[in-house]
Parts: sequence; structure tokens; C-alpha cells
Amino acid sequence: MLNQILAEFLKLDGVFAAVVVGRDGIVIESAVSGKVDIDALGAMASTGMGTAEAMGNELGKGELNQMMVELEKGPILLSPLSRDEMIAIVSDNSGNIGRIRYELKKNKERIIAAL
Repeated sequence: MLNQILAEFLKLDGVFAAVVVGRDGIVIESAVSGKVDIDALGAMASTGMGTAEAMGNELGKGELNQMMVELEKGPILLSPLSRDEMIAIVSDNSGNIGRIRYELKKNKERIIAAL
């Protein structure tokens, strides 16, 4: 079920990876089109998310809801799902980040229920 939900993200323009990762960096489930090193993505997503959360806590800004990394060849969206899991969605520059964020918000509870 989780794989089917993640595969729905690949139907969005520009999205070529949707990966659920444990806080330890281990990939739990993924849907990928094209060449993506999901193990490296999982490890880096975990590190990046931890750093962003620590910054939010240190500055008294509260819990992290979502994080976007804008890169030359497209964005990566990271969002916590639970205390132990997060999702990373990777897009190229043709992706509509607003649509990706909307679909993530709309499907977040489905993803969590499928874990």
C-alpha cells in the first residue's frame, strides 16, 4: 500500500523520487523513476532533517513541518511523518513545488497509516 501511495507522487510533473526514510537514514519504502541512489538520499535526508530540527529548537521556532532544499537542477522536499519516519520528494525544475506540497499535505495521513 505504501509503495502505491508513493508511486502517485511520480505522476506529478517533474517528480522522480518519493522515499520514506527512518530517522536513522534507512530507506523504508521508495518509488523511483530514473537513476537515484536512494540509500544516499536516505542518509542525507536524515542528517538534513536533524540539522533543521535542531536549528528550530535552538531558535525557539517549534517543530519542523516541512523543509525544502532548492538546488540548481530542482528541489528536494523533506517532511517529518512521525517521530521515527520522514518523506523525501525529489523533483527536477519542471516540477510545481506548490502542487507537490499540496499533494503531500493531502496524502500525509494516508502515508502514515500505511507505515
